[in-house]
Amino acid sequence: MTLTWRTPAVLAVFAFLAWVGFEIGRAGSDVVVQRVQQPSRLLHGKVNGRRLDGRAWSLDYDTVSMSADDTQATIGKVRQGRLHRKGKSDVLMQGDDVTVNRVTSDLFVRGPVSFQEDLGHGRTRTFTTKGAKYVGATRILQLDHEATITDAGATIVVENLTIDFRTGDAKLGRIEGRRPGSLK
Repeated sequence: MTLTWRTPAVLAVFAFLAWVGFEIGRAGSDVVVQRVQQPSRLLHGKVNGRRLDGRAWSLDYDTVSMSADDTQATIGKVRQGRLHRKGKSDVLMQGDDVTVNRVTSDLFVRGPVSFQEDLGHGRTRTFTTKGAKYVGATRILQLDHEATITDAGATIVVENLTIDFRTGDAKLGRIEGRRPGSLK
């Protein structure tokens, strides 16, 4: 039996094919599969929003669920919230079912919500409604549902309301008013 150049060539081809087959079989086994992060649930605490020029808002909550990437928080009950205004007292807020976008610093409130504004000299103005949106970047509060405004004993019901906390401007929808002692 004589060895020719064909025998080592055939062995080399088989070795090469075996090596390729082994590498194909092993391919992908070194890839680490990332675990999916679950949402976090926190009890009794405080969450804050910030603008470039300082604080935007703060919320004291009973329960909060954070999204897996921590960009959204869903709050079951806000015991005491504060919308911070530069040079003025904070607007106090209480509400249920609040969603916070931590990237844009926006608040979305569903369900009953009330805002209380201190006007000074013992006088307060209260806004109550079924839902609201606070845009943190522009400091605009939007009440898209019928809202009741109470100020110095007078009550005004408006179809909707938008308040710009930077300028103090307010845009009211259709108005229905009652003052103390009126027949209606």
